[in-house]
Amino acid sequence: MPVTTTGLSLASRKNIRDEFTNKAPELKKILKEVTGHDYEFSVDFTSIYNDSVKANEEQTQYFASNLGSIAFRYFESLIGNIKRIAQKDDLVRGDFVKLTENREIVLVHDLDLEEYNSVEVTDGTIYIKTRPSSFGTNVDAGYYLINQLKDTAEVLPVQTKKSIRDDWELKIPALKKVIKESLGESYEFVVNFDEIYLMAIKGDDSRESYFTSNLGSLTFDYFSALTENIKRHAAKDELVRNEILKLTDTRKIHLVIETDLEDYNEVVVVDGGIYIKVRQNSFGNNSNYTGYYLINSIQDPHEVLSLKAKKDVRDEWELKIPALKKQLKKVLGEDYEFEVDFDDVYAQVIKVNEDQKDYYNSNLGSVTFRYFESIVQNIEKNTKNDDLVRKEFLDLTLERKIVLVLEVDLDDYNDIEVLDGLLYIKVRPGSYGSNSSVGYYLVKKLHHPDSVLPVSTKKDIRDEWDNKIPELRTKLKKAVGEYYQFRVDFDDIYTTAIKNSPDDHEWLTRSLGDVTYGYFESLVNNIVRVTKDDDLVREGFLEVTENREFYLVHDSEWEDSSPDVQVKDGALYIRVKPGSFGQNRNYVGYNIIDKL
Repeated sequence: MPVTTTGLSLASRKNIRDEFTNKAPELKKILKEVTGHDYEFSVDFTSIYNDSVKANEEQTQYFASNLGSIAFRYFESLIGNIKRIAQKDDLVRGDFVKLTENREIVLVHDLDLEEYNSVEVTDGTIYIKTRPSSFGTNVDAGYYLINQLKDTAEVLPVQTKKSIRDDWELKIPALKKVIKESLGESYEFVVNFDEIYLMAIKGDDSRESYFTSNLGSLTFDYFSALTENIKRHAAKDELVRNEILKLTDTRKIHLVIETDLEDYNEVVVVDGGIYIKVRQNSFGNNSNYTGYYLINSIQDPHEVLSLKAKKDVRDEWELKIPALKKQLKKVLGEDYEFEVDFDDVYAQVIKVNEDQKDYYNSNLGSVTFRYFESIVQNIEKNTKNDDLVRKEFLDLTLERKIVLVLEVDLDDYNDIEVLDGLLYIKVRPGSYGSNSSVGYYLVKKLHHPDSVLPVSTKKDIRDEWDNKIPELRTKLKKAVGEYYQFRVDFDDIYTTAIKNSPDDHEWLTRSLGDVTYGYFESLVNNIVRVTKDDDLVREGFLEVTENREFYLVHDSEWEDSSPDVQVKDGALYIRVKPGSFGQNRNYVGYNIIDKL
């Protein structure tokens, strides 16, 4: 046994014999049972004693009497820790045996040691190093021995290998099972632990010990979070599942470290594989969110829409459209198709809204649906209780299709147009999704090409003329005793008024019936006024209007802006100067008695 006791007192040598030399074989036996090899214990007791006494003169007698027992306790503690970490662990035991090829454990003093003691494996030998000033104090040696085991020809320490085995290799089968259940295919996990370890330490060398002890569990956490998010997105979603399978034909999931990543980590699908990218100086941080936004990063490079956009189109458009079509059919009695070229819409919108790409990826379907939802609501509002508008709408949309298109030069957020039997929703690309209320002025947009009058004008004629005239005729009959016919050629009135009016014609389009009624109402009121209590005037009126007809006409020979009343050929004519339609209509017939 390489034990040196030269120059030591008899008491010291006796203690070394009784408490170290005689007891060491039992420790060596335990070590052989654990490792399968014989190890030598080496102690230069002379140097140990001299250094200890020099550092602690007041302890001279204590060291002289207990030198062997103190040394034994260091070895006893170390052997106990070797047994603890290696007896039931083939990986640790194998590396321990390989790294301690000299089969020797040496107890030495180290004047520069900062701790009470430490254990190191150097050049095939195990060294128990103690601080002379603390010899015999805290003799627990080798508790962290596994941290000291590292083959210089390898990158990973034994502790790291153990972490990879325990917290990675033994756990990933369960993750792979979840992925196969979610996607229907087996995936391989690809990690270059040597590279990950070196880059992680380079990114934050203050955490080297942490990475050494936990590399396997840190790596597992990334894959575990990703697996759960794959399950969350794909297990019950055929679209997501099929898209992932299509774009990951290598069936591999990689973990890599990158230096210039902006976030803690991100997941991308590229070159047929899934890549977990981790920022170098943040390895191990925030790994529980890995893959949370996986669906946002999946896009077929040969297609326009990302998976996120496709999913939103399906969930917020395709699944909701049937109910909207049913609602429209209930109002119109006909089936209508809804048409959108989502690829074209997305491409044009992103071209002018690049900074909103994430928003449109997440909301393409829902934004588009709102346009159709709004138009259906406005169709319902305008046609549900209006046979005229409903019939006109059906006649104008014979193709039974509503189409959404983008128009760059549109002045407003959106507009609608009926053309060639189709109803078009037009949207300005730069405002897609902004103010998606469309079709509020639906009736104004309805104008059959074979009709002079727009639908809004026809509607006003019905509401403000047709529906009011019976009461006005009755009022006149009560005064004069006869029914009169009110004759108006609305096509001619409308065309002539527009032709001769330099102003905006919108008021005429929306108010032709009301304005026309105003002429006749004023005339009837004045006739009633002069005939009601005057038989002579009444008889004279009946005599000159033997045809019992009133007409409203444009008369180019009449030059006054105020309308005129003329009796001709047994009928009464309200004459309006072209270009003055609607002006001073409340004065029609104020001088009726002079015209009879």
